[in-house]
Amino acid sequence: MSRFALLVTIRVHPEHVDAFRDGILNAAASAVREEPDCHRFDVAQDEEDPATFVLFEVYTNADALAHHHKTPHFLAFAQASKEWVADKSRRRLALHGE
Repeated sequence: MSRFALLVTIRVHPEHVDAFRDGILNAAASAVREEPDCHRFDVAQDEEDPATFVLFEVYTNADALAHHHKTPHFLAFAQASKEWVADKSRRRLALHGE
């Protein structure tokens, strides 16, 4: 199976925007640096609604994503941010041309 991407949209409570942004940027950098099968982890913040973030993540395969969900940086941020998140959606996308 070829690589796949996740497109995750997260809306956080307004009072937690700065903490969420700082934490997700750190988590994204850790994922790319420490996980060889995480090829990309981009973080975008909506200019019109700063409480909305979009993540674009690329993994080698489903095992790589499962591994990501067990890493210390993922678990730490998930625990720290669980009360900050108002809404979250996730879509898995097939990548072509890989």
